[in-house]
Amino acid sequence: MKKKLLIPSIIVLLTAFAVAGVFLLMQLYIADKSFDTLDRALKSLIDLQASAAYNGYFAWTKMYDLVMQGNLTEANALADEIPKSFPLVASAEIIQEAPPEENFVVGADGELLRIVYSIRDDDEFRTAPNAVAVTIIQASKLLDIVSPNGFKIDMTGGRKTTYGIHVSANLMHISLWNIIAMVLLTVLFASLLIQRYVKKTAFFLDTRGLESIIYLFEQTEKMSASHSRNVAVLALFLGKKLGLRGKKLRNLYVAALLHDIGKIGVPTNVIAKAGRLDSKEYMQIKQHPVISARILKSFKEFERLSPIVLYHHEREDGSGYPEGLTGKDIPLESKIIAVVDVFEALVGERPYRNPIHSFSAFEKLKKMPLDQRIVKVLIDNYSELNSFQPPRWVLSYSPWLLGV
Repeated sequence: MKKKLLIPSIIVLLTAFAVAGVFLLMQLYIADKSFDTLDRALKSLIDLQASAAYNGYFAWTKMYDLVMQGNLTEANALADEIPKSFPLVASAEIIQEAPPEENFVVGADGELLRIVYSIRDDDEFRTAPNAVAVTIIQASKLLDIVSPNGFKIDMTGGRKTTYGIHVSANLMHISLWNIIAMVLLTVLFASLLIQRYVKKTAFFLDTRGLESIIYLFEQTEKMSASHSRNVAVLALFLGKKLGLRGKKLRNLYVAALLHDIGKIGVPTNVIAKAGRLDSKEYMQIKQHPVISARILKSFKEFERLSPIVLYHHEREDGSGYPEGLTGKDIPLESKIIAVVDVFEALVGERPYRNPIHSFSAFEKLKKMPLDQRIVKVLIDNYSELNSFQPPRWVLSYSPWLLGV
C-alpha cells in the first residue's frame, strides 16, 4: 500500500514545488514590472515639473537680465514665486554655479530631489555663464502622487530609480487561496494571468501616470485643468461621431486632456485676469500651444500628440496661431479640439464672464472660422451627450458636461 502511494505522493510533491516555483517567479516578475512602471511614472512627473518650471521662469529674459546684472536679490524674489505655483517644489533659489549644458539636470540628495536649471533668455540663445537656478522637491510627495500604496522611500535597502530615489515595497503575498488556485490553474491559466497583468502595466502611464500629470496641472492651474477634462470627453464624443476609432480616438482624447498643459508656463495673474488682456498679456497667452507641444515632445509616450496640441488654436481662414495655418493643413484632431475648446469656453464658467446657453453658443460657432462640418456634427448630436458612455480607459471623473 505504501509503495502504491509513493509515486503519487512524489508527483503531488513535485507538482506542489513546481506550482510554488511558478507562483514565486510570477510574483517576482510582477514586482519587477511594478517597479519599472513606478520608475517611468516618477520620471515623467519629475520631467514635467522641471520642464514647466524651466519654461515658465528660467527661459525668461527678465530673469536672465537680472542675473547678468548681478541683481540676485530681485532674481530670487521672482524665484520665490515658484513654490506658490508648483506645490511639489519645497524651495527655489538662484545661486552662483557653472550652468549645465542641458535645460535642467535632476539629481537625488538623500530623500530630496535637487533640480539645477540653466538660466536663459526667451529665445534660449543666451545662457547666464556663472549662475543657475536650483529647486528642491520632496521625493516622498512625488511617491504619494504616483503610488500612494505599496512603495515607500528606503535609502538603505531600496531599489534605485532613474533619478536616484531609493524605493522599496513588500509586493510578495502568499495566501492559502493563492496556493489552491495556482495548483488547480497554473498549467492552464498562469501564462494568461501574466499576459493580463503585463497588458495592465503597459497602460499605466496612459492612466495612472496621466492622472499624475493632470494632478500637477490641477494644482497649478485649476480652471484650465477642469476645462481640459470637459474638452477631452466632448472631443471623445465628437471623435466617435466623426468615425475615429482605436488608437486615433485615444490619441484625440489624451491630446485634448493635455492641450492646455502649456498654461503652466503662463503667469497665473494673466490666466485668471477678469478684464481684457493687453497686447503683452495676449502674446503670453498665445505661447501656451507652443509650450504645450514642447512639453509633450519631451516625453516619448506623448511625442506623437505634439502637433495636435500645437495647432488647436489654428483657424480655417488662417487667422489662428501660432503658425496661421489654413483648413487643409490643420490636423483633423486639432480641428475637433478647436471646436469643442471654443464651445466649452462659451458654456463653461470663466472669471471674466458668465456662461451662455448651448444654443447661443451654437450660433456663435456657426459664425467663427472653425471647420463647419465638425460644428454641424456637434450641433446635430449634442442631445445624445447625456447618454454617452466613455470607454473604460477614460480617466475616472465626472465632468459637468455629462451631467447637463
